[in-house]
Amino acid sequence: MIETIKILAAISSIIGSAILAYRVTGILSSLSFVANCHELNIQQLMPDHQGDIYNLGNSTAHVEKAQKKGLLITGFVLLIASGVLQLVALVMVNA
Repeated sequence: MIETIKILAAISSIIGSAILAYRVTGILSSLSFVANCHELNIQQLMPDHQGDIYNLGNSTAHVEKAQKKGLLITGFVLLIASGVLQLVALVMVNA
């Protein structure tokens, strides 16, 4: 029974960490894209800019897409469950 709880805790931790890593990578990618678009738009408005001007509008749609919270909440819940399961296993061993 205790070994099963420890295994479930490890699995919850691994899956939760993987989900959070996936979501954080997506969020950072979207924010980086928007920051780069913003910087490019500013550079094109400078007086010494030569060449074509591209308006990179609607970049906030990428941030809005990255704001989905379902996977973040799932990842955190799994990490919390892992901690609780580890605590339960520890209490059971010492009882």
